[in-house]
Amino acid sequence: MVCVNRTTNVLPVSKLYDQFVKPGSGVVEREFGPFEAASFRVDVSGPIDTGNSWQLGMYLVHALHAAPEHRLIEDITAADMIIWATGCVDYHLNVTEVDHVAAKIAASGDLFAEWAALGKPVAVITAAGVNESDARAALADSGAVVFGAENAGQAGEILGLASAPKSALVINATAAKSGAARNIALAVLILVLAGGAVFAALQPEKFAEWSEKLKIMAGVQVAQEEPAPPAPAPAPTPPTPKVKPVPAPPPPVAIVKPKPKPKPKPKPPPPKLPEPPKITVAIVRLAPPAGATCMQVHFGGAEPVLKPAPQIAGGGHGQSKRRDTCGLRFEFDGAGKYLAAFLRLKSGRFVQASKKPAALAGSQPVNGVQTWTIQLPIKADVPLVYDLAVLSSDKPLGLELTRLQGLGDLKAAVQELADKQIRLVIHSHRISAQ
Repeated sequence: MVCVNRTTNVLPVSKLYDQFVKPGSGVVEREFGPFEAASFRVDVSGPIDTGNSWQLGMYLVHALHAAPEHRLIEDITAADMIIWATGCVDYHLNVTEVDHVAAKIAASGDLFAEWAALGKPVAVITAAGVNESDARAALADSGAVVFGAENAGQAGEILGLASAPKSALVINATAAKSGAARNIALAVLILVLAGGAVFAALQPEKFAEWSEKLKIMAGVQVAQEEPAPPAPAPAPTPPTPKVKPVPAPPPPVAIVKPKPKPKPKPKPPPPKLPEPPKITVAIVRLAPPAGATCMQVHFGGAEPVLKPAPQIAGGGHGQSKRRDTCGLRFEFDGAGKYLAAFLRLKSGRFVQASKKPAALAGSQPVNGVQTWTIQLPIKADVPLVYDLAVLSSDKPLGLELTRLQGLGDLKAAVQELADKQIRLVIHSHRISAQ
């Protein structure tokens, strides 16, 4: 149910929220359930009368609630990030557009000013396309970062939620159509996201006190003995005759041969240092077997043949033909490193994608080869052109991934990331329309 400010007033939108959560009609319990609780209660700051633009925000609330590494809080001063979201989420998890996004942002102008004064990072998430463009224009000088999401999975990735959603997605590169009119003043959902608490461990100082004074050392006098009586004088001895001394023979001369200098021992070879782990990224085409077509691969049970996309200089890959490419498989390997990857479509579309491995969200070190597969449409009017951006580092990359997804020019960030010991490689690939 949905209530206002912890009161017992149940809003009319509660029925729509229940339908959005429960399995069959909704998506929340399907993606994050089953739940032990029989129902959920949501408290909002003001009434919501009509429209469905609250769905994207509610979906992210449940996604954050299901993620152990994130925590929802009410105290904005303690937040690590503030999320402003509006959009509809359909049964297939596509994020569709809503009306009057610029007006909703204007109605939240005081809030954006307050957050800017607090120095808090603000992420604005809307449907990709017109809503995203309107939000960027309305927030050009606000300092907020605007993201456009085509589906709930992309919206979750913006917040570093690699574990959601669980189901396969239908992803289109083109923007969705605008939906019905939404309530302007009350269709804004605000979430406050906080990371872990900060702990400070202080060690007590160690003190030592001297409790005894230095002792004064005095000299000890020694008693002198009385002198002994003088000894009697010895009797005189007769003189001895003088004898001429015989000179002694000269000492023998010893001839000493110099010892040969020992040969220096060879220095041991320097120890071999372990080679740093290598980062490998491969783009593999899923091609139809001989005598078959992509239609038979998608719907007839034919096993695709794996064929690497030829690599050229500068991170590019040679053009592939549509009739020989039923899908794409991305393979990542970099044991012990943190990796983060995302796609940016420049032209065309793909129809389905497998769940991206959690290790590619930059929040945990990679262990073994990670694979991610997308399915391409059999026919297309325009070529599929995309960039595959891959970040690698010795430390977590979640925040850098979020910031990078909001940049228009990825190549401009290469040197800046290198100064932070983060490597960014952009793989470009094109698949013809025919």
